[in-house]
Amino acid sequence: MPAGPRLVARRTTLVLGAAALAVSGCDNSDTPDPADGPSSTPQVDPDTELVDAVLVDLGIAEELATTAGLPELAAMHRAHIDVLEGDPPLAPTTTRRVARAAVPQTEQRLQRRLEAATVAAESGPLARLFASMSAAVSQRLA
Repeated sequence: MPAGPRLVARRTTLVLGAAALAVSGCDNSDTPDPADGPSSTPQVDPDTELVDAVLVDLGIAEELATTAGLPELAAMHRAHIDVLEGDPPLAPTTTRRVARAAVPQTEQRLQRRLEAATVAAESGPLARLFASMSAAVSQRLA
């Protein structure tokens, strides 16, 4: 599980920086605009909470797949976690039998979470990433 609130991810920082450069223009005015000065509060990525919630579900799904003896499924979840810059794998918390029984329902819940995250994401690239993850999980459910 994440240790605390995440700051802006590197990818998001690059995208926001590029967008700021594209939007900024030249101003010949000698009077500085107070809004252009440094802010006392850091900008928080609006998608941070969404990514954190998805990472929690991905971590649970990875842990269950690993414990259930489904290495390909666990590897897919690990790849998704790594792309989102998530935490290392969780330690197993259940037995193999319980994990095997929980995998189908957990995968369905994860797929629904990823669908919802696709719609909720404010960042277009993040929405596309969630859609791709949702499709990958959906293929495994079929």
